[in-house]
Amino acid sequence: MRQNSPMRQPRPVHQIKDLQDLRRVRDDDPNFSGTLAKGLMILQTFVQEPRAHANSELAERLGLPRPTVSRLCRSLQVLGFLDHDERLDRYFIGPAAVTLGYPYVINTPLIAQLRPAMQAIADRFEGAASVGVTMDLDVVYVETSTHDQGTLARPGAGATRGIVETAMGRAWLAQLAPAERNSFLARSKLERPETYGRSIAGAKESVASYAKRGFAVSMGDAGYGVHAVGVASRIRYGQRVLLFNCALPGYRGKQADLLKMVGPALVQLVSMSGRQSGVR
Repeated sequence: MRQNSPMRQPRPVHQIKDLQDLRRVRDDDPNFSGTLAKGLMILQTFVQEPRAHANSELAERLGLPRPTVSRLCRSLQVLGFLDHDERLDRYFIGPAAVTLGYPYVINTPLIAQLRPAMQAIADRFEGAASVGVTMDLDVVYVETSTHDQGTLARPGAGATRGIVETAMGRAWLAQLAPAERNSFLARSKLERPETYGRSIAGAKESVASYAKRGFAVSMGDAGYGVHAVGVASRIRYGQRVLLFNCALPGYRGKQADLLKMVGPALVQLVSMSGRQSGVR
């Protein structure tokens, strides 16, 4: 009788910041493509700092030889992922980079059906309602609906925020088994000590209160003067669950209002989305 093959474990996701990180990952995985990773490291730089960059700056930041950076930037330019300004002799992110995220956004479950409800909650509380997923130490925003006079920082598709500092990230943490959560927090402390230091108290409070409240809270820990609530759904896109939040400007998002009105309203939205997807 044929035996079922064991399920493959998901491969870890790495955010490679420099050549040292690249070597560490490649040592652990001999099939890992270093050349491809170097090109993606260059593109990731524009996510972390969305401005023009010179070859010399990219080489210094990533710890790569300047000739290597020049070759890779030229290749990325030919493919449309970078644009080059001859006058400034600097590279800008190119339009092909935008196209990479399009298939992910349009295939995220229920986004089209949820837009009216997300817009309604954004308008009701004069803020922003978002859906995101986790990636390594960050939450990646997939969709955001905003009120005309909503939050000062409106994260569009592809924007990233740290898991420990955001309401939706804290909701995700609350769903983890204690050992897995502790392991994640230990790595976050090691790799992002400043963010961890200012956010861990709020993160632990949210995790401890999540079962009772049904949502997590962030009172400005992500910066930008934004207060937010977050809920982790049971809807999956691949291996990731969809995370929801509703954010308000700090001067309007008082903690009492978040706990009594905004959080429960977001819980209702997520419950509705679960019913639409058939999740119980």
